[in-house]
Amino acid sequence: LNAFSSLEFKLKPNADEATAREKIKQILGNPVALKNKIQLNDAIYKMLNTENLAVYLIFTLVLIVALFNIVGSLIMMILDKKKTLNTLFNLGATVKSIQKIFFLQGTLMSIIGGLIGLLIGLVLVLLQKEFGMVPITPSLPYPVSVNLWNLVLVFLTISAFGILASKIASMRISKNLLESAL
Repeated sequence: LNAFSSLEFKLKPNADEATAREKIKQILGNPVALKNKIQLNDAIYKMLNTENLAVYLIFTLVLIVALFNIVGSLIMMILDKKKTLNTLFNLGATVKSIQKIFFLQGTLMSIIGGLIGLLIGLVLVLLQKEFGMVPITPSLPYPVSVNLWNLVLVFLTISAFGILASKIASMRISKNLLESAL
């Protein structure tokens, strides 16, 4: 018995799916079931959507660990520059203004690093979307999409934790620390 169990159609990028569905139904008749890639792999797409929160929480944990590096590097820089900071202090700079220098440096490091990371991530997502470099199955690439809300959320998370880490590190500068540089 010669029979078909399925046919696969690939639409052009600018084609309208609804119009194509109607034309296919007219040609093949009414008892045909038409499913797009998302409907065909519904369980996989639902699972991937629930992974969003888990991935965000893991990302936040990695970010917190990375921010310990920022705090550590700022504190090391403060200790390394103690004599220079003492000179600034003796020339009239206040402890608050010296703290502000390191706060701004840490904040800039976090934000610029975050923007570079977001740009690299965006390029990787666009490459995956275009070329399907990471497959789930041989015929199904790992589905990705660019969501502006996700980009904003990641940037705000990086910025908030970066500002917090910079504040913690810059608060280590005190009058006693500056005077102990002698």
